[in-house]
Amino acid sequence: MYNTSGRGRYYSNRRQQVWNQGRSDDAVFLDNLPSSPNTIQFQRPGTSQSLTNILDAGRSAAAMGQTQVQMQNRNLSMGRESQKYSWHHMARASQPPSVCSVQIDGNSRQSMRGMTVAVLSNGGATERQTQASFSGAQTEAAKGEAIERTLDKAISYLTTSNSEWQVTAATFIQHQCFVNVDSKRMVYFMHGIPKLIKALEIDNVELQRAASGALRNIVFEDSDNKMEVKDQNGIPVVLRLLKQTRDVETKKQLTGLLWNLSSIDSLKDILIREALQPVTDTVVVPCSGWSDGDYPKGDLLSDPDLFYNATGCLRNMSSAGLEGRRAMRECESLIDSLVHYVRGTIADYKADDKATENCVCILHNVSYQLESELPGRYCKDLAGSRRDVSPQGKTPGCFATQSRKIKQKDDHRVPFPEEKSNPHGVEWLWSPIIVRMYLSLIAKSTRSYTQEASMGALQNLTAGNGVISFSIAQTIVQRENGLQHIRRMLHLSEPGVKKTASSLLRNMSRYPELHKQMANQVLPDLVSVLPNTAQDPQVPAEMTVSVCSILNNLVQSDSQNARSLLNNEGLRKIINISTNDSNVPTKAGQSASILLHTMWKHSELHSAYKKAGYKKGAFINSITMRVIQSQKD
Repeated sequence: MYNTSGRGRYYSNRRQQVWNQGRSDDAVFLDNLPSSPNTIQFQRPGTSQSLTNILDAGRSAAAMGQTQVQMQNRNLSMGRESQKYSWHHMARASQPPSVCSVQIDGNSRQSMRGMTVAVLSNGGATERQTQASFSGAQTEAAKGEAIERTLDKAISYLTTSNSEWQVTAATFIQHQCFVNVDSKRMVYFMHGIPKLIKALEIDNVELQRAASGALRNIVFEDSDNKMEVKDQNGIPVVLRLLKQTRDVETKKQLTGLLWNLSSIDSLKDILIREALQPVTDTVVVPCSGWSDGDYPKGDLLSDPDLFYNATGCLRNMSSAGLEGRRAMRECESLIDSLVHYVRGTIADYKADDKATENCVCILHNVSYQLESELPGRYCKDLAGSRRDVSPQGKTPGCFATQSRKIKQKDDHRVPFPEEKSNPHGVEWLWSPIIVRMYLSLIAKSTRSYTQEASMGALQNLTAGNGVISFSIAQTIVQRENGLQHIRRMLHLSEPGVKKTASSLLRNMSRYPELHKQMANQVLPDLVSVLPNTAQDPQVPAEMTVSVCSILNNLVQSDSQNARSLLNNEGLRKIINISTNDSNVPTKAGQSASILLHTMWKHSELHSAYKKAGYKKGAFINSITMRVIQSQKD
């Protein structure tokens, strides 16, 4: 529902100071962070939420929100929401994993020794230097023939016993596949991929670096080449070298290669089985700084692209489906490292860090359907500490024809979630600490995928009918005052961000205990973002449906909320949306009709409606009754 662009961060002295002053339990404090502008500063590719997954990495793609951000990828990563049309006391569906993956080419071209490329002579006994580009007088056919001849020769020298020639050949292939798309096909048909994989196993740092960069470029946006790497048993070879080599540049090329491989669905399952834990142990944990506490050490931290590439790969993998989500939740030290890194960037005032976007999109995707997929041992612990808070059947739904109001219950029917000072693994996903982390990112980041993935994760966590859903909603609204940040997202220009914000509010509006705060803080914003017609291109139809559903829940519980709609010019918009639905029924029009029907149930407001110029026919008419009758049927 999520895409990926991201760079690792350095651990500043400021972050160490913040965390060493007795705040190790939670380094996220909204009031201590500088405000950031509302403008979105990067282009959204095509998530999700949370963010969508990530396309071939390196073209500066995004996600999402996983919703799953990626959230693309928007989410954040990120396919959108379930298609089931639900209303009051039916949660806005949590965001599914992203469906569009991202790859990275990463400008993976080596320095060619003074901008020249070594081309092997026909005799093979000597080398000659030639420019990487051709004379403009040559025909395209001549260029292609020349490239084919030199590629053929370079591939043949990958198996020579002369290590210098091998390095030169791998470097030439890497460069040529960067500048010429057709070269990737030539390498495939010339059986160059298995020879490059074999070169990774030769104990020569320069050759390993050049061969890994060549493979990274060869598989970029080429599914056949990706599958060839897998079919030639290349993934285990890559993972062994990633673990063994101490060369940071080689590690960076290998993680970029894994990121590109992870962008196609057919390789996600095998990568989850074979690469998830090794990449976590070899790159994610040490680069995040989690294993070394607040004082991370080692050469890996010197290159932020390494962590960015690794989390980009995991971001794609997080959208692999149910088994993939379970594997990532159970992956030792993964969630701990991701949370540690993100909290660190917030403490360092770097909420727009690109690798942070990757991390949040992963967390977004693994939170999808969390409550229903949790192992039994966690459910028992949660049930033991707090009684079930599922909405009861006596609470009326949106389509109820009886004029019944939602009975306001005690604001404290369920205590706030117990806040563990040191959550571990999957426990982070529903911790109040991570809720604060998401709210911090919503408030301080200007990256739309980071915003969408953060809200998408909260949307996922509030979409259930059990203890976690209500507790997270209660924490957002009553404990952390999070509505002030979510309401601002309704007014941004990015459609995915607005839709996710409205869906999160819709989930939380199911709980009458939260209606007072929601009405006071967000009702005017909801009215302002309502379109004047159901077909307004500036407002996504899904957002209109969510907003009308939220308003319907608020109006059901308190007639004063209906009066506020009238006073804020909301009633006129709602009538327009409903009336616009006379020819071709739309979900937006239906949602507005149901809201009108609910508003008329407050008989004490009939005189106020009439005084404002709205008669009964504006609320109860053939359009609204047709919608109500269709729900009965």
